[in-house]
Amino acid sequence: MILLYALAPLSARAAHPLITEDTGTQGRDNFQAELTNEQFTIEEDAGKQKLALTKLTLTYGVVDSVDMIVSVPYLKLGASESNGTPGTQGMGDLGLDVKWRFYEEGKLSVAIKSGLTFPTGDDVLNLGAGRHTWSAYIVSSYVLDQWAFHLHLGHFHFSNELNSRVNIWHASAAVERKLSGDLRIIIDTGVDTNTDREANKELVFLITGLIYSPRPNLDLDVGYKIEDSDTLRANALLTGITLRW
Repeated sequence: MILLYALAPLSARAAHPLITEDTGTQGRDNFQAELTNEQFTIEEDAGKQKLALTKLTLTYGVVDSVDMIVSVPYLKLGASESNGTPGTQGMGDLGLDVKWRFYEEGKLSVAIKSGLTFPTGDDVLNLGAGRHTWSAYIVSSYVLDQWAFHLHLGHFHFSNELNSRVNIWHASAAVERKLSGDLRIIIDTGVDTNTDREANKELVFLITGLIYSPRPNLDLDVGYKIEDSDTLRANALLTGITLRW
């Protein structure tokens, strides 16, 4: 569970169900609200565990090229078959991010995204890290009429009370393809440093999904995610709704 939840700040702030960020911003004085749910089944040698992560993310366009983002997670942990830990649920660590698109020329754009999390989740119950964390990423997007390509590289400084690794490196890439005017298919893949100090293999993920936009200000999305390392394998159903105004 810790391995997955430690990287939750990455998955919660890109355009769901993507983990890989894009360079798009909301525009001055515009808002976006995103409600997402991720239902995980985590498989280890000693058994399985269920995990549900629900998150509300609010974005405000400070200026045309700068967004401020607040994310509020709620985590529900099922009982662990591996060690008999009972299930629990509660608020996770509150997140605050800023994204700045500093370069745009033709179809190519580049942005920087940095953020903090605050220890609002109970680390004793594995609902939070127990300390402030921070992250910094560089993001690039190349957008064509029917295709879009995104690259996401950076560092997550996971200060924690969970005896997990602190320095987490992230690299991922995503592609979007328009199937029609209101439907896109996405594929997203990447690798993160494993937060488990005993693990020898990094955490690799793959996401496939669809984003349906019945209106310009409304997105509905669904996706399926696979994560794998030498200590566990996880599968997740991802759903979300996004509203802009």
